[in-house]
Amino acid sequence: MMRSTSITKRRADRSQFRGRILPLCGIFRHRNCPERAEAGTATVEMAVLGSLIFGVLVHAIVLFGVIQRSMLAASAAAREVGRVVVLADTQPEAEQRAGRVLAQVAINHGLAVSDFDVALSGALMRGEKLRVTVRTSAPVASLPFIGSVWPTLSVPIEAVYVGRVDKFRSFDR
Repeated sequence: MMRSTSITKRRADRSQFRGRILPLCGIFRHRNCPERAEAGTATVEMAVLGSLIFGVLVHAIVLFGVIQRSMLAASAAAREVGRVVVLADTQPEAEQRAGRVLAQVAINHGLAVSDFDVALSGALMRGEKLRVTVRTSAPVASLPFIGSVWPTLSVPIEAVYVGRVDKFRSFDR
């Protein structure tokens, strides 16, 4: 008998806590329990922070692609301009060929011709070296279909090609 009264006594003791907030919210859960009030906040925080971090990672990957494209374009432009200038007979012909090749390289890489700055140094004479320097920049802050958001924030890119005019070449002079 003693045992049955203690069980009913325990049940009676529990009934006095119904509907009240317990310090640890252990056995009796209530809608005002602090643990229940914070339920799901970790999920929301993870969704918000995860999407921000994912966005930064995607932007970094795209940025590396844009920089690589600009580097390839500058390298190809310097090489091709150097090759056609060395083969030209006169200076105006060299400039004309360089302009056509630069336009073709820009089209191939999806850039504008105005994005490139070409500098030639050296003389168009037998055995001389011609140095072609092509400078461009890759925008860091740009949005798709809109373009550069902050035009001055860019990565400068430079490519150099040195070509030699043939020693035994004859020029029409």
